[in-house]
Amino acid sequence: MKILIMKFRNIGDVLLTSPMASALATLPDKPEVTFLVKKGTEEMLTGHPDIHTVLTLPEKKNGEKKSAFLLRQLAFIKTIRSQHFDISINTTEGDRGLILGWLSGAKRRIGYLKKQEKWWRKQLVTEPYTERQGRFHTVLRNLDLIRSLITPTDIRVSFHFTAQDKQAVIEKLKQVGWDEKQPLIHVHPVSRWFFKCWRDDYMAQSIDYLQNELNYCVVLTCAPDTRERTKLTNIINQCQTSPLNLGGQLTLKQTGALSTLARCFFGVDSAPMHMAAAVNTPVIALFGPSGVFDWGPWPNRWIQMDENPYPAQNGIQQSGMHTTIQQIRECTPCGKDGCQGSKRSDCLETLSTETIKQILIKYHKTHRI
Repeated sequence: MKILIMKFRNIGDVLLTSPMASALATLPDKPEVTFLVKKGTEEMLTGHPDIHTVLTLPEKKNGEKKSAFLLRQLAFIKTIRSQHFDISINTTEGDRGLILGWLSGAKRRIGYLKKQEKWWRKQLVTEPYTERQGRFHTVLRNLDLIRSLITPTDIRVSFHFTAQDKQAVIEKLKQVGWDEKQPLIHVHPVSRWFFKCWRDDYMAQSIDYLQNELNYCVVLTCAPDTRERTKLTNIINQCQTSPLNLGGQLTLKQTGALSTLARCFFGVDSAPMHMAAAVNTPVIALFGPSGVFDWGPWPNRWIQMDENPYPAQNGIQQSGMHTTIQQIRECTPCGKDGCQGSKRSDCLETLSTETIKQILIKYHKTHRI
């Protein structure tokens, strides 16, 4: 049996589909699973032992004529059809996955449809799925799509990298001053969406607390994006201590490898947060407008398909080795890009450093991070 799974979202979203491959691999007749994702997100799944192939959608090149791009797209569809998939699964609500699933030639086509749906979309799906409402984690939403095939009993998000990736990180750490003895804390204080970020001065104070009071060596990361690197520099400039800075210097694989070297991950709701959880590093994460019940760091070995590991609307929640921190407000989480479209979130900016320090102390004492 050959299965095509499609996820056309960002890197964190793609990583959270990995339990689908692990679950399908437990079928008596182990299927050949192929993932189709957006270019730039494939590293979230490459190296996974239960995934046969990771394909990426063709993208229009700079200066490429529309006709040339169309020909490449048609060639790609031909490649998809040549695989003779038995089942296609579209894990998002958009049209593209439904259309590609139909074009793949798969006889069984699983995908999202609304109760009141356009007639042509209904023709593209043989097994329609109506998304569950309420507090239901994204990992569980993804797995719901394969319930007609299997019910998972050991739900794990997994991220894979090579020994070379890990060694490259160790060398970079040495170059910026790590002595290989002092315990590391991986701090990722930036998200591509700044409305998910804490105040720079508060983050700097927490970094100083980790280094001065708890005697850890903090290593900072961010994406190689100019805006993120500028924000990280501003945080460092407000620190009284000297954290190690690997901002913009690591690949996605190396970022995950770094988390395995750390006693703990501390940061904001972001893809590296999910990667740290996937490699079984304890996570302390700050949340603002996003729902923890949707996007909390996944606790591996969770076994309940119908229970959310983060059941509360907000507040401080713990699941497995992970802790999430979110203010208790009637409006939280709102799911918006900041308050009144400001790109700034009051629920994050007013989160006190004292609250964070108490969580860090608790982890220090109970988990010996």
